[in-house]
Amino acid sequence: MKKGLIILFILFSLTAIAQGKAEKKILNNIKALNSAIFMNRDSAVLLQIVGERVTYGHSSGKIENKAEMVHNAMVSSTTYKDFGMSDVSIVVDRKTAIVRHVLKARSFDATGKEGVLHLNVLQTWIKKNKQWILAARQAVKLS
Repeated sequence: MKKGLIILFILFSLTAIAQGKAEKKILNNIKALNSAIFMNRDSAVLLQIVGERVTYGHSSGKIENKAEMVHNAMVSSTTYKDFGMSDVSIVVDRKTAIVRHVLKARSFDATGKEGVLHLNVLQTWIKKNKQWILAARQAVKLS
């Protein structure tokens, strides 16, 4: 009985450690994704962490595939300052992760007109070949 409890405890501990590592990797990918889109305009990062069949939904209702999403992120004339992410929730179930977070930043269009980016974002990440890849993203405007 004691051995069974010890083995069960070890298995639960290993699962918790593995899930903690997965969450850290996913969070790093989320930060890299946001940086590549909103700050650095880094297509190499996007090509690496965005899935080939991604569905990328904007708060405007526009839906993009990978090629459209990467292209539009690179040619966007909007710039962002004071970028922040909060209320991050990551739920991992085997090779799938559901992520929610809030994005907030000041935005500036090509004419310099200032706006506010305030979004609630839902993402699905899938583990493929030991790497977490973005499979889907949908944003909703917050007031």
